[in-house]
Amino acid sequence: MDLYPFDPGGVPVVPDLPPISISVLPVGLADLLGRASGLPLPRQVSISEPQQEFALQFAPVPDSAHVITAWAMRFGGVLESHTCEPEPGQCYRHITVTFEFYGITVEAYTFIPSARQENPA
Repeated sequence: MDLYPFDPGGVPVVPDLPPISISVLPVGLADLLGRASGLPLPRQVSISEPQQEFALQFAPVPDSAHVITAWAMRFGGVLESHTCEPEPGQCYRHITVTFEFYGITVEAYTFIPSARQENPA
């Protein structure tokens, strides 16, 4: 028997942190881009306060696949790639990596136009 038994139910639960405000999120984005020194930067960024997310869109060119891979290697995350056809006759390769940066979800992505491939039947 211990003199001071530990009761995990007797410890107050640490509350969740409140969401980061839209006035502070750009500071985090600037820090992220600063830590991406030496990597190609996105052509467009967006900040979402409700989702606590940064979306980084890269150019729709084949080399962007290597760029997204370099971001994945620098910041971690899982690369995903699939083809999509938002409109008939328009085929794209969608490449994305998602990772966390100080509690903010970051999605770096590109849509690279590709030739439509028919399945031989």
